[in-house]
Parts: sequence; C-alpha cells; structure tokens
Amino acid sequence: MEEWNLHPLKGEHLHVRCCAHILNLVVNDGLKEMHESISKIRNAIRYVRASPSRMNRFKNFIKEVRIQDKCTVQLDVSTRWNSTYTMLESGLKFQKAFKRLGERDT
Repeated sequence: MEEWNLHPLKGEHLHVRCCAHILNLVVNDGLKEMHESISKIRNAIRYVRASPSRMNRFKNFIKEVRIQDKCTVQLDVSTRWNSTYTMLESGLKFQKAFKRLGERDT
C-alpha cells in the first residue's frame, strides 16, 4: 500500500493480521471454553513426567494395556495451540495407561 501511495483512513485504523495469527486467536478462544478438561489432562501428564520412576511405571502400564506407540505423553506449550492439540491427542491415546496408573497409585 505504501508503494502505491494508498493510505486508507490515513493509515491510522488499518491493521492487517496474518491468517495464522487469526487462526491462533480463534483456536485459543475456543480452548478457553474447555479449560477445565484441558487442565485435568495437563496435570495428569505433568504428574507422570514429574518423576522418572513414575514415568517408568507409566511406560510399563502402556505395555500392559498393549498400546503400540514409540512416543509417550506430550505436554503443551502455552504459545502454540497445536501443541495443546498434540497433548490432548496423546492423553487420549494413553487413556488406558492413565487409568491403570490411577488404580495402582491409590
């Protein structure tokens, strides 16, 4: 716009955001609606990852419930909504192992 000497509203009220940023804002707004559920999954993953011995037990439970995956649970990064998606996906994938850990930890 600068090149063509175009200044709508004298350039004072024009702000163009990139599509990725807009998508990030929309998704983060939607994630706020599910905050409680997401927090429970995040806390469960933190609990497992906080202790090497607990993580080893969790890996054993993964084998017990026959989950075939080379990866383990993933924590999200607050600035990346897609990492929250990955965290939720891994939480769902390892749901049976979390249940087994909960049964054996009490």
